[in-house]
Amino acid sequence: MSEPNRLDVLRCADQDREVVATLLNNAYADGRLTFDEHAERIARAYDAKTFGDLTALTTDLVVVDPPRPAPQPLSAPTPGYPPMQAAPPRSGLPVTPGAFTGGNALLSTFNPGRIGVVAGEVTLNTWLGETRLDLIGAAFERRDTTIHVGGGLCDVKIRVPEGVDVNLSGVSLIMAESKVTGLLPRPDGIRLTLVGTLIMGELKVVGPAMDRRRYERFIR
Repeated sequence: MSEPNRLDVLRCADQDREVVATLLNNAYADGRLTFDEHAERIARAYDAKTFGDLTALTTDLVVVDPPRPAPQPLSAPTPGYPPMQAAPPRSGLPVTPGAFTGGNALLSTFNPGRIGVVAGEVTLNTWLGETRLDLIGAAFERRDTTIHVGGGLCDVKIRVPEGVDVNLSGVSLIMAESKVTGLLPRPDGIRLTLVGTLIMGELKVVGPAMDRRRYERFIR
């Protein structure tokens, strides 16, 4: 019998149960859980004794990042950085095969590294952890891309290349902060819209017009 994961057997606190309950509430509001599923999982969340008990309630809400195909260039590169890329035409397909659709950080750091193609809809859930998303050199499945963010007691960092505009008006902040700096959008560039809720966290989006050294080190 294999040794259990140390985190799975660690005792959880009331605050940890509340964090998972908020995640389940968001999933229910998004239509990813039915009324009965939500009620049953909420009850189990408040009865949970260990982090393993809590993790079992959210495993099917985690977005897996599959292998990524090589994209084709969209435009001239930002000096010193790889070019933005254009994914092949969607032709009615729901998602480009291999496109990045997001991920979760629960008491951990989510850093997918170099991204090939960004799906038109991305979900980032960060609870008691950190998400670092670097979009330098990535292809975008759609010109209008939406990133759904949710989390609590978290730090979400996103770095974007030249030609990307960012809109945070759809993000609700509860005892949290957000900041966008250094963007160099283009009229024909990518439009990135962030929506969702952050509780007691920080959301930062930076572009190449900020201090060069800080921009290069931001995602590390």
